[in-house]
Amino acid sequence: MIKLIIFDWDDVITIGAIKGYFACYRKAINGVGVSLSPEEEKKRILAKWGKSFKTEIEELLIEKPELVDQACEIYYQEFWGNTFVDALKLVPGVNETLLQLKDKYILAVATGNDQRMLKERIIPKFNIPSVFSQIVTSHDIADQEKTKPHPYMLELIMKKQHVTPAETVMVGDAKTDVLMARNAKVIPIVVLSGHLSRLEAEELEVKNIIDDATQIETALAEIDSTSQ
Repeated sequence: MIKLIIFDWDDVITIGAIKGYFACYRKAINGVGVSLSPEEEKKRILAKWGKSFKTEIEELLIEKPELVDQACEIYYQEFWGNTFVDALKLVPGVNETLLQLKDKYILAVATGNDQRMLKERIIPKFNIPSVFSQIVTSHDIADQEKTKPHPYMLELIMKKQHVTPAETVMVGDAKTDVLMARNAKVIPIVVLSGHLSRLEAEELEVKNIIDDATQIETALAEIDSTSQ
């Protein structure tokens, strides 16, 4: 029986994060005089998706590491300004869904977003209820090799919440979320509000695919019925 639901945040609770991150990264590298084709930019960003912002910028500027610190400064100006937040929208109905879920499950978050951004900007802006027992971000982890798709973030949450992998699901929108769940022996649920299409999720052999996070109880009911 499922006891713990761990959510990715970006494009799961709020949508538009892909657009927001890409805009911040583009302004950061352009600000230090570097320009990449849209295809190359996307390839490099996705290669380090879910890791810290600095790790992403190191990949974008792999030929010019001496520009990383300056680009990071520009990135943070854009990220903490309005470039990122203005790109976001709340998944319609997700606040009501979270309130319903909190009475039945432990809720937590494992995300590549920033802890302070969530708590100071995003959660207040969208009036997201205080339902999460734990939030872990890739920026909290010193060893970036332990971020997605490494199972560490999920293992950290399960240990603190005293829940087993068999009692846990991971709700995400990207391949790294699915791989992290699998590496932690946790059931993945894919939402189609972000990176993955239905076909791509099926190619990853994900059994539980929903349009968005408001449909999660349908997926949970199916998971519980098949585990009995």
